[in-house]
Amino acid sequence: MKYFLLILVFFITSCSPPEPGTNEWFKEKYKELLKADPEVTLSLEEFKDIFSSQLSEEVSDKKLMEKHSIGFWLMEEDLLPSSEDSKSIAPVYIRTLKQCAANFSVMYSNMEAGLMYGKAITGLDDVNEMSRLSGEYKDNAFYFATRASEIHFKLTNEAVEADISNEIKLIQDEINRINSDEKFLELLDANAEICVMVRNQNPNNKDYIFD
Repeated sequence: MKYFLLILVFFITSCSPPEPGTNEWFKEKYKELLKADPEVTLSLEEFKDIFSSQLSEEVSDKKLMEKHSIGFWLMEEDLLPSSEDSKSIAPVYIRTLKQCAANFSVMYSNMEAGLMYGKAITGLDDVNEMSRLSGEYKDNAFYFATRASEIHFKLTNEAVEADISNEIKLIQDEINRINSDEKFLELLDANAEICVMVRNQNPNNKDYIFD
C-alpha cells in the first residue's frame, strides 16, 4: 500500500511545479507523501534514492521520443517533397525514409521475438498474425531503406548504401533504448502511421522483396 502511494505521489503535479529532479521538486513530493501517509518511515534521502533513477529514465525516454518521433520533428517541416528533384526538401524526405526504415525494422524484430517466445511485446500471441505482421514489417523496412538510397543517389550520384544502413541501425538502437514499453510502442505506432502515408503517396510505389 505504501509503495502504491509513493508511485501515486510521484506523478502528482501542482499548478506551478518546480523542475523535476531538483531539490525543491523532491522536497515538495516528499511533503505530499507524508500528508498522504503520515506513517511512512522513509527519509527524504531514501525517497530520492527510490525515484531518482526512475526520473532519469523518464527524462531519457522523453528525449528519445522527441528525437525519433516523425510527427514531432516534422511539425514545422513539409513531409513530402513536391518532386524528388527538390533539393531543398529532399533531405527532410530522406530523413523520413531512414526513420521509417528503422521504425519498421524494430517492429519486425518485435514480431520475430514474439514468434520465438510465443507472445509479442504488444500482447499479440496469435502465431499466424505475428507471422503476417513480421513479413509486412520486413517488406516496409526494405522498402524505405531502398527508397532512401535511391533518392540520395539521384541527388548526389553517390552510392552510400553502407552509410545509410549504418545510420538506420543507429536509429534502431536508439529507439530500443526507450525504457517504457508504453512509450516505446506509442512511438512505433505513431511513426508507422506516417510512414504508411508516405509510402501510399509515393507515385512510384514498389514492393521491394529480398530473398
